[in-house]
Amino acid sequence: MKAAVTGWAWRTPLGVTVEQGVTRLLAGERAARPPEGLPADAYACRLVAPLGVQPARSREGRFLRRMGRFALEVAREAAEQAGVQGGERVGLFAGFGGLRAHWEEMMPALERQTPEGRESWERGLKGLHPFWMLQHLSNNAHALVSIALNARGEGMTFGGANAGAQALASAQRALAAGAVDVAIVLAEETLLEPEVLVELGASGAANRAGLEALEPPYSARAAGFVPGEAAAAVVLEPVERAGKRALAWAEAADGADGSKGSPRPETLARVASRLVTPGIRVIDGAARADVAFDAAEREALAALVDEGACLTAMASAMGQLGAAAPVVQLIALASCLRRGLLPPVAGLREPAPGALRLLMKAEETEANAALAVSVGAPGLAGAVLVEVP
Repeated sequence: MKAAVTGWAWRTPLGVTVEQGVTRLLAGERAARPPEGLPADAYACRLVAPLGVQPARSREGRFLRRMGRFALEVAREAAEQAGVQGGERVGLFAGFGGLRAHWEEMMPALERQTPEGRESWERGLKGLHPFWMLQHLSNNAHALVSIALNARGEGMTFGGANAGAQALASAQRALAAGAVDVAIVLAEETLLEPEVLVELGASGAANRAGLEALEPPYSARAAGFVPGEAAAAVVLEPVERAGKRALAWAEAADGADGSKGSPRPETLARVASRLVTPGIRVIDGAARADVAFDAAEREALAALVDEGACLTAMASAMGQLGAAAPVVQLIALASCLRRGLLPPVAGLREPAPGALRLLMKAEETEANAALAVSVGAPGLAGAVLVEVP
């Protein structure tokens, strides 16, 4: 089900354009920083990887929150690059991390309420936006992007930590089945919402160190990841239709095993094995920054690829991007392979022992293919095979 990528765009913690983000990625930069606008002692995790910019004002802002507006922006840019004009054969496949409460609007409306509910309108409910319920709909971005791009073909909206991989895989199936001629895939996620930061801190998944003590994934002293956020979009077309317009070729797979947290390593290996082809020597890891999981992941993936394969971690630079990670990984890996350069595991000083060779600095490569893997709760696994001309 390999598909050609003919357009892409993103908003990531390392840059708003692909060129800017990849340049900083190859330079080994890290986007982690202390959170702005949040009390320093409010959350267990002290570092985040934010976008650092705001979306342009638009009429769609009545229904879309910040990340949804970013999704609209990147979908438009990717479609423009690919020359997509819209129509009944253009499908849209969207992935997002999950429903989030709009606390900045809801708290002022609720903080003065009484248990009896008396005078609830005057006590704050009158301050709610008249569309506040509609703004919570999970398919808002899908609907508004499809209108903006005149994408009237088959499509799907996916939610959850693996939504980006699911959207990619579904888009490829639609192309292979002939349901659409063009598939626009977009994914957006923020792990910086208050309730998410509380959960990540309580579970120990997020790093609690300051910037100077931050250890990256696959470090001997890794102790949790940095939460991040991103929006990304790619345009997929059948290989024969795209021809020389192809920026890259991609294929995705997803799976799950029902584990409470990250999937078992054998599940990740099972999903990845559906895509691995002879000669794969580059892997972008799930990069959970959990010493035990990192080691098991490396062992499981090493059994699938050629001896001497190397391992990098986009998440060491950009933070964990949740549902958006697979689409960001696709764009980043393809861009790096096209340059003939592989990015390092940013900030890695003391690599943990284990299978696969960890990249300590940017490295030239002649490889034209790479594998990206991602994981999330509950027990979700995703993989993307990326190839370049």
